[in-house]
Amino acid sequence: MSEVRYGPVIGNYNTVMLPVTDSQKFHPNGGAFVFLDSSGFVSIAISTSQALFGWALVPRSLKGTDLSNGYWTSGAAAVAGTSYVPVIVAAMNLGVTFRAPCGTGLAVAARCGEACDLLLASNSGAVQYVDTSLSSHDVVLIVGLPEDGDTNSILVTFNPNEIQRDT
Repeated sequence: MSEVRYGPVIGNYNTVMLPVTDSQKFHPNGGAFVFLDSSGFVSIAISTSQALFGWALVPRSLKGTDLSNGYWTSGAAAVAGTSYVPVIVAAMNLGVTFRAPCGTGLAVAARCGEACDLLLASNSGAVQYVDTSLSSHDVVLIVGLPEDGDTNSILVTFNPNEIQRDT
């Protein structure tokens, strides 16, 4: 079976090159939803993120700066903005659908139309999942299931009510 690729799967999108906060860890088998920190740098969204700025198209080939741990790490420690990534900005790309891994439960059709959260405790290099069992921040909307029948993945889009528009 081929490797599941996560990211944009439906819709045309535009990207903007943006600087990344130092030492952000993106796992290649997870989502890449992001927010902007108070300095305007891209940071990986975690479970407590209340709004999303977009989806970062980070290197997925494990050719980043931390190969031994299995994730791509941005910039040098304490040097924010040394890495840049293209970002699918939510406010400009509301019609884009993303495939992301489910962190809790299986993807089922009954979940379509529901709002949900992300599941990632910290910027640790762990997989960023969609949390289909809990919703307190409602940052993404479930819009479908993958056509390949994979019940460990789900199709989501940005929740237009939970988009970060400034820092």
